[in-house]
Amino acid sequence: MVLTRPRAILALVALLALVGSTQAAAVRPARRSGAHVVARGETLTEVAGRLGFSVAELARANGIANPDRIRAGRRLVVPGRAASSPSGRVVAARVGAPSAKPSGRPGPEALRRQPARRALASRFDAAARNYGVPADLLKAVAWQESGWQNDKVSSTNALGIGQLMPDTVTFVNDRLLSARLDPRRPEHNIDMSARFLRYLLDSTGGNVAMAVASYYQGLASVRRDGALPVTEHYVANVLALRAKF
Repeated sequence: MVLTRPRAILALVALLALVGSTQAAAVRPARRSGAHVVARGETLTEVAGRLGFSVAELARANGIANPDRIRAGRRLVVPGRAASSPSGRVVAARVGAPSAKPSGRPGPEALRRQPARRALASRFDAAARNYGVPADLLKAVAWQESGWQNDKVSSTNALGIGQLMPDTVTFVNDRLLSARLDPRRPEHNIDMSARFLRYLLDSTGGNVAMAVASYYQGLASVRRDGALPVTEHYVANVLALRAKF
């Protein structure tokens, strides 16, 4: 059928609107209400960050007393109201900028009940000194990623305490360390996470928030697109966690 010019223009506009809505759906953040089924290897921290909520909100909505214990296959209720976003942009926070005063405790309540994980604190301190990163920041990132559990493997095959992606492991070993560290060993995973965080801090001019965003989202993506909403929640959680270490 041959369309007259006005009808052809209207058809083109409708087509462009359809394409635009499809593209928007493709990049839209994870839905903020409904349900989520926990996959093998997922932590509540990971799920909360992906959905744009704090761990406390998601735990409260599902009656979870211990956020560090969640079984695969559990169906989580996702609240209808997302946690507030810190801002539309990643805020500037420089290395060495004062954070909330540490409580003097060895970390979150769950960590105090886990001697094996608590014993890793000295390894974090050593790695932080070796690579010149704030120890509380390194610990907070690792806690947000895995709860300091080296047996965690994400659905995207991120490994261990620092949830290092395979290409990150290769980059850190080949480009940053010229070594062959094994991310399946806790002490190696911590060292690699610390060295990668040092690289991100250097690459962002010491902007802590941007470095943390890049750890989660990827440096190239943050530079190109800015921090996504889910990344902003991740950054906010990590910065809040610093005070606990």
